[in-house]
Amino acid sequence: MPPAKTGSTFFLRARLSMPAAGGYTSQAIPLGAFLNPLADQALVIHNLAVQVADSSTAYSGPYDSGNVFNFGWNLTTAEQTAIVFSDDNSVVASGRYSCMVGAGDEFFEADVKDVMPQQWTGGYVVASEALYLAGQADATSDGGAYELSIVMECSQLKLGKNEAVNLALSQTQ
Repeated sequence: MPPAKTGSTFFLRARLSMPAAGGYTSQAIPLGAFLNPLADQALVIHNLAVQVADSSTAYSGPYDSGNVFNFGWNLTTAEQTAIVFSDDNSVVASGRYSCMVGAGDEFFEADVKDVMPQQWTGGYVVASEALYLAGQADATSDGGAYELSIVMECSQLKLGKNEAVNLALSQTQ
């Protein structure tokens, strides 16, 4: 697949509000405006940047005092009921975030088990009607509700018949 031409990319943004109580939350990101099935047109995601932040202050992240706060997220082409592993064919991108504030204000923060942000050399081609942004935490955030925000650098691509078949096979469960 040829790289996108300079100036032909655009940005899609999405934000998922996560409740302080932990658990699984997801929402659809409709892609209908960027796809044309009759013309075999698909969306290509070139880069993806992620922000995990407190809902009232973008510079603060969620935490669980005295404990490790583990948060995972997925961007998938199929709706899920929990965070899934990267070998699931619907996974476009994923990440894991851990942080803790100790009793003496000790603090640590890490991207663990997975890497954020993500970029693909040739782009990640998507032809599904929607993407699903999801997050899940194992504990209540002492900081209250928080937000998962993403910015995707994208372009559009006209698929040939072979590319369309390969794409369908690669994203099928």
